[in-house]
Amino acid sequence: MLYVTVGALPLYVVRWHYGPLPTTLLETLVIITVVLYVVARWRDGVRRPLSTPYDIPIVLLLVAGAISVVVAKDHRGALGLYRAYFIEPVAVFYVAVDLLREADRRYRLVLSFAAGSSIFAILNLAVFAQAFVQHNVNVGAAPTALYTDANPVAMYLEPAVALAAGMILFGGTRRLKLIGVGWLALAGSAFLVMFSKGGYLAIAALVLVAIVTAPRWRLFLVGATVLATAGATQIPLVMQRLATIPPSLNGREAIFGATIDMIRSHPIFGLGLGGFTYQFRGVIPEIYPHNIWLTFWVEIGLLGVAAFAAIFLMLQWEGWRAWPSVEPTQRPWLWGALGGLILWFVHGLVDSPYWKNDMSVEFWVMAALIFTVARSALQVTGRRGVQASPQARD
Repeated sequence: MLYVTVGALPLYVVRWHYGPLPTTLLETLVIITVVLYVVARWRDGVRRPLSTPYDIPIVLLLVAGAISVVVAKDHRGALGLYRAYFIEPVAVFYVAVDLLREADRRYRLVLSFAAGSSIFAILNLAVFAQAFVQHNVNVGAAPTALYTDANPVAMYLEPAVALAAGMILFGGTRRLKLIGVGWLALAGSAFLVMFSKGGYLAIAALVLVAIVTAPRWRLFLVGATVLATAGATQIPLVMQRLATIPPSLNGREAIFGATIDMIRSHPIFGLGLGGFTYQFRGVIPEIYPHNIWLTFWVEIGLLGVAAFAAIFLMLQWEGWRAWPSVEPTQRPWLWGALGGLILWFVHGLVDSPYWKNDMSVEFWVMAALIFTVARSALQVTGRRGVQASPQARD
């Protein structure tokens, strides 16, 4: 069920009600996964989740979210967001950090994510192709299959692009590399035709990370980047989109300024979940400030943004610290998960990744991958150190 849930992240768009309670197909899958896990572990005599170094900041994040429900004007709506963006995704994290301790399960999890994101990519490519044939492509609002906005499509696909790239760069078998090539072709193509400027900037950052961490690919990556940049200048739709960078920056400046004013008025607790509202240029309603850190602050307060920042930085620190010791078979998953969060960090400077049903679960799945791979690497290193010590031999 964990594999099914990870493969079905975009299906939060399928919605219905249990009486007065709204739900989604993704939420139902998450609940089934967590319940099955709890029942199975209870039968095994396990009464508490696996302990991790992230427990304290996670508790603080959940506390901040709970406070934001009280602070919010719409308590019912805020409770729904709290459940979908924090309670359920964190529950998935604790399920995953236990189940993914076995290496083959990480492989299957990534394959399930590859399958789900590839199907999603194909749907979006089909819609784009139809619009392109009809000369009906608006680069400012690219056609999408399931979502109502192109930016969330791009942000959902970014971890998929990073994991696919990790399989190509560090995959130890021909089969794994071919899977990565196919996955990157689909997810990367769908990502590109969303015309997300923040996404393009994030990809440039990921290429720099690859150049630093994959020396064998360095010359190829530099050459491919030069060719891709030159080719992009010959694509009218891409250039049309890039021409809107100056007005976009002006728009972000206005939204950021308004958000900072709101935070100054409510610096400790923010406005509560779902409390941010801004009429951009007087006509366009914005539900988030287009910056991941401002979004956390204005939605769940100072404690929330600090807790999330701690979790994010701890994941990067633990992942890259373990990188030299990671077994070759696990490098694609660690690099891809770390790269996916780097993509979100860069894209998060101009948008609000995490703040959707699919991306919140996606974040915690990437966190579980980083934690389990890094810990397995450090445990192997520790065992080797014990075996190599003269005292142990004596």
